Amino acid sequence: MKIAVWGSELIGWTAATAFAEFGNQVHINQTPESKQSLGEQSEPNSILFNEPGLLSHVKAQYDLDNLTFGDPDAALECQIQILALHPDQFPLAKTIIQRVNQQSQSQQLVVINYSTFGLGATDELAALLDAGKQQAIAYIPDQLSEGSAYDNFIKAKTLVIGCQSNEANKIIKALYKPFSRSLEQMMIVKRREAEFMKFAVNGMLALRLGYINELANLADLLNIDIDTITAGMGSDPRIGKHYLAPGCGFGGAHFSKSIQNMAELLKTNRNSIILNTLLEENEKQKVLPFRKLWRHYKSDVSNLKVAVWGLSFKPNTASIQNAPSLQVVETLLAQGCKVHAHDPQAMMNFAKRFPSDGRIVYYNNPIETLKDVDALIILTEWNEYWSPDYYQMLEMMKNPVIIDGRNIMDKELMDSFGFVYYGVGR
Repeated sequence: MKIAVWGSELIGWTAATAFAEFGNQVHINQTPESKQSLGEQSEPNSILFNEPGLLSHVKAQYDLDNLTFGDPDAALECQIQILALHPDQFPLAKTIIQRVNQQSQSQQLVVINYSTFGLGATDELAALLDAGKQQAIAYIPDQLSEGSAYDNFIKAKTLVIGCQSNEANKIIKALYKPFSRSLEQMMIVKRREAEFMKFAVNGMLALRLGYINELANLADLLNIDIDTITAGMGSDPRIGKHYLAPGCGFGGAHFSKSIQNMAELLKTNRNSIILNTLLEENEKQKVLPFRKLWRHYKSDVSNLKVAVWGLSFKPNTASIQNAPSLQVVETLLAQGCKVHAHDPQAMMNFAKRFPSDGRIVYYNNPIETLKDVDALIILTEWNEYWSPDYYQMLEMMKNPVIIDGRNIMDKELMDSFGFVYYGVGR
């Protein structure tokens, strides 16, 4: 099938590449609002740079001519049109749909909207299509997790299709057939139901994260180890173990945006502020590691040297969008601290926000950050941070203080080595 993809969001690049690898001809549209070459897209702080492995998939399909770039006018004849735009680009989505409606000569046109614009947005786009010409639109919730987007797409467990057209659903199911082997459930629902489902799922995940962080903060005050509590909670089949890891707050771009959208819906229609409160508390949680440092040094942190391990908002991505590291490092620098930073992938992105100027220095090896530091703060649970050489750490650190914002280290072991260890709820 011939597919046109509009937009440069992660879901767009991922879907375009996956569809191209299974025999479709995919056209990436360079709109004036998002016009970039493939080389520019792979620069630091871009989607393809941030997502591990995705760039190699894109280049492979580009070299095979399965994935092409060009003028938007060349894509209007494609039978399938995909919207993968930023949440703020709804006016652009309407313009694209209007142009497709006017210029498409396809006997049957299917639009797939992956963009998270808001509840009712896909219905509004549907009103711009001509049902008499067999034009239909579906909303498919983006279920990708940054750091594993490609695997999430081709090995999806659930596929939700929000569409009221039986003919369009047949085409979409055929398009997704190569990825159906791992499917455990396929749901055909209304467009608004699919949009609501996207917000509801992310809201539930955020509530679990927010609740376990609140419990961890309470456990700190009551001298209770939160790990014991989460083990007990997770063993209850009614609860399970997912998203029960306390830490220094969640980040990411679209996850947070989706929760904000749901928060607005709840407040407008129900006068409920439960998600607004959660987002506010999450921002406070991001600076929890600094507050622990502040308390340990009795409010005198100026001129301290502090190592920071982990700058990305989560492992396996170079993205720093809404990452706790942004607030922690900004606060450290504002208080006169010197920062020694490391991250396996995100340092180039981070250096654009915080250039290496003597106050902050970047290191290629995490151990090197520890030379003469007064504390180590861990903000991202990268694999290489879980089991470092503790003897070497003790030799290098001026003061063996560890503030573990992700609870990746064993408290009893740290105590036995002589570290002063602070976790979240431990």
